Amino acid sequence: MSDIWYVAHDGQQEGPMSASEVVSRIESGVLDERSHVFRQGMDEWVPITSQGEFVSAFGERSAPPPPPRRSAAADEIDYEILGHEMQLVEITLDPDEACIAEAGAFLYMDPGIEMQTIFGDGSAKEADGGLVGKLLTAGKRVLTGESLFLTVFGNTATERQKVAF
Repeated sequence: MSDIWYVAHDGQQEGPMSASEVVSRIESGVLDERSHVFRQGMDEWVPITSQGEFVSAFGERSAPPPPPRRSAAADEIDYEILGHEMQLVEITLDPDEACIAEAGAFLYMDPGIEMQTIFGDGSAKEADGGLVGKLLTAGKRVLTGESLFLTVFGNTATERQKVAF
């Protein structure tokens, strides 16, 4: 009677089944590490990997895959202002994060940072307007005394990198 199992996976409960049937379902890929099991005498459902008789059915596992790449949207920017009379701002960029600066503001950067010069401010609304939109944006920037070109500093490394202005 203690060999009778119930399994839960993706919100579905199945059983009763024998331990060998559970192992067979693991080996065929129907059940995975997210599955839970229950049998007579247990107080509650437990992860399938907590039961020694099922762990070996998962076999040798390679290292987990790297975390998914983050979206292009920036989270909170980490920065530090250094100096008193002559100040600089040092920005720490997470992997795949970028910041935009005007020409002439750049001081230094870590090796994992890549620079790219863009015309205009690089916003999505500007790209939707085509050439005319870019020219209008550029005209506004010139009238306000700003540069026509901006530089995007992007972190292409797998660890955090710094850039200073």
